[in-house]
Amino acid sequence: MEKGKKKSLFSDRKFRYGSLALGLTVLFVALVIVFNAVVYALTYSYGWYLDLTGQQYYGITDASEELLDNVLTEDIQIKIIFCQDKDRVLEDSAGYYVYKCAESYKKAYPNNIKVEFLDINAHPEIAQEYITQLGKAIYTYNVLIETNQSPNVRVVEYNDFFTFDSDTQNVYAFNGERRFTSYIISVCSDYPICYFTEGQGETITDGQGNPCALYDMMTDAGFDVRKIDLSSADATLDDAKVVIINNPVYDFDLDELQKLGRFMADKGGNMMVFISPDNTKGLVQLRNWLLEWGIELREGVVKDTSHSLTPDGLSVVGDYPTEGFAASLHLYLRQLDSQPKTVVNNALSITCPWDNWAKGDRQVGSVLYTYGSASLGDLKNKQMCIAALVRSTKYDTPTESQLDSYMFVSSAGYADAEYLNSNAYGNKDILYMLAVQMGKELVPLGIEFKVFAGEELDITTAEAYTWTIVLTAVLPVAVLTVGGVICYRRKRR
Repeated sequence: MEKGKKKSLFSDRKFRYGSLALGLTVLFVALVIVFNAVVYALTYSYGWYLDLTGQQYYGITDASEELLDNVLTEDIQIKIIFCQDKDRVLEDSAGYYVYKCAESYKKAYPNNIKVEFLDINAHPEIAQEYITQLGKAIYTYNVLIETNQSPNVRVVEYNDFFTFDSDTQNVYAFNGERRFTSYIISVCSDYPICYFTEGQGETITDGQGNPCALYDMMTDAGFDVRKIDLSSADATLDDAKVVIINNPVYDFDLDELQKLGRFMADKGGNMMVFISPDNTKGLVQLRNWLLEWGIELREGVVKDTSHSLTPDGLSVVGDYPTEGFAASLHLYLRQLDSQPKTVVNNALSITCPWDNWAKGDRQVGSVLYTYGSASLGDLKNKQMCIAALVRSTKYDTPTESQLDSYMFVSSAGYADAEYLNSNAYGNKDILYMLAVQMGKELVPLGIEFKVFAGEELDITTAEAYTWTIVLTAVLPVAVLTVGGVICYRRKRR
């Protein structure tokens, strides 16, 4: 009897239900693992992802699509080629960002853009074809961008898609969208050449071997940026669209200036000239050449303690003129609800020796003024021009067609990395609009950096003083007043 009363462990109700629960749990976990494996395989193969970052680091925006819609017609095919296998790209933190951004372009234009991987170590014969075509080596951290419409091939590095702090050399922002948009536009057309002069101590790098902010900006604008030493006998500007003189330390000789003069007057060329106030005395011949074009530089540095980003008054905030042909460079900024400030560090004062700032077919217009609180030496509380634009007009006699060339002149501090590498200022946007006037039809205007850190607090000294009063006096007084009223009313009850 006792033996018959014993229940089998396997027939016990608790055991059966417990086993069922355990089995279901194991099955559920197994299904989750299989589901994740399938999803991972699909996302890995097809590049599926959801960008949940606050800055939308990886995605293409409407600003880029508006530009690319005019370029990517049905017959155009773009290849974005990574020079190592996909696993290695994804393992690299910089490569991961660039790849995800490239995938967003592929998703937006599936019929035009392909993303491919070429392991140059495993397939050196294919790599050699590109090396022969480009005339230079390629590396695993390179990205190639090519099209079926042109022999142009862009070769860039992962680091080219990032912006670095000029002081710490730390990564400041992801610039992938602007770079991809600019590169795609450039390979679809014969992109114009921009020369930076060298040989006079000009600023071309950031001191760490990287291109300076202005050099990078012109690359972003879709130019083929190169360097040229005008003192060389075989140096020619026949193929140039823009020439930039960026912060020369030593003077140019007459032969070099004659080349620049022929480029501007005969070729309808365009120039940007940035000069430091510290070097103006030594640039006698360059200053005399600029004088012929209607640009006269006063010696000394403009100060404006009321409209500056620094207490010393040297980071001058410019005022936008609303009239004249040069005002068109910042019309886009003036139409924004919140106008970004354009800042010139260690600003030069620019005047024109001509009556009415015009002579023959040349005109000079002010791009930026100071406010009326600025000073320079004995000049006190005076509005001064701190960025100017020369327009030279040439007519084709048989057809009477008009050809305009431009020369932008300002202080070297206009092109400081602090201002060009930030979304908080308008310096970059004005130069982009200038690129449009110089003949570059499509520039990445309105495409912002994806900043990793917080944005700068860009307020002037006067604004800082006002906010200091508000925060230290007005608000405490308001709080004390409200508290006093409440206490008084409670005592009266």
